[in-house]
Amino acid sequence: MKRTAAFPVWVYKLALLATTLIWGGSFVVLKGALDTIPATWLLTIRFAAAGLLCIPIFWKRLRSNLDSSHLVAGALIGISGGAAYLVQNIGLTYTTPAKNAFFTATYCVMVPFLYWAIKHRRPQAHNVLAALLCIVGVCLVTLGSSTKGLAGAFTMGLGDALTLGCALLFAINIVLISILAPAHDLPTLIVIQLLVFAAVCAVAGIVAKDALPTITTFTPDLLGKLAFLILLGTVLAIVMQNLGQKYVDPSQAALIMSFESVFGVIFSVLIYHETVTTLMLVGFASIFVSILVSELIGGHKERKEKRSCAQTSTAPTLSEY
Repeated sequence: MKRTAAFPVWVYKLALLATTLIWGGSFVVLKGALDTIPATWLLTIRFAAAGLLCIPIFWKRLRSNLDSSHLVAGALIGISGGAAYLVQNIGLTYTTPAKNAFFTATYCVMVPFLYWAIKHRRPQAHNVLAALLCIVGVCLVTLGSSTKGLAGAFTMGLGDALTLGCALLFAINIVLISILAPAHDLPTLIVIQLLVFAAVCAVAGIVAKDALPTITTFTPDLLGKLAFLILLGTVLAIVMQNLGQKYVDPSQAALIMSFESVFGVIFSVLIYHETVTTLMLVGFASIFVSILVSELIGGHKERKEKRSCAQTSTAPTLSEY
């Protein structure tokens, strides 16, 4: 049974909206930071600092739940998530914040098809529709980025291809979370994941022989960007997301969270001064609709199935985090 909310539901909805606003803005912040420091070390610093800051926040849960099972589950989730963030940020080096935001969001559409491959649960009609809308959207954004528009040949840049690759890794990460998280304490997994994210990125930095940042690298501008990414984009966003999703209806939460990519475009245009063509806007709209189809229709069907199972079974349910 859900705990009674300490505040009105609109407060938690506002927390989710603030989370998506922060994450939307983080694409532009990351783009600026990547001009100064390699993606591997930027992410290492971000997630290591965030993980260490989350330890006192979730200390009681860690003390009660940290064991070998949580370490293994957190490591598996963390490796896939760390790789996803790494590829996303490397991709952002070669593309724009708006395209990086929307192409990353396509992981929502990929998840059902990964379930099909791993758990043999066939995608439904709305999943196929979402996938088709997403493919059309990606093609339109790519064509819209070309100076020749529809007259040009379909060519995808390195940054766009890497971002789509990161979306696949995020989809794998989501599937792993859905399989492993129900049997584990979520705050404990969050701390482990963040530290594993940092470890994955640090290993990548060592293997790639990326130049270690020096003291002179940390200018006031970079420190400000790091503060935003660590305190707001990671620690605060995680806390607000978990609180919001605990008390807000899942369909409404999914709708609010889907606006992350929209905010990414807005901030990219306003701050990064990215030029967005009409064709790109149509493509972004197609991707956004595909996310809504995947998240809202899929979430509605899943809740109906859970209610049906609850009526025919007396098995206890897992307590909510």
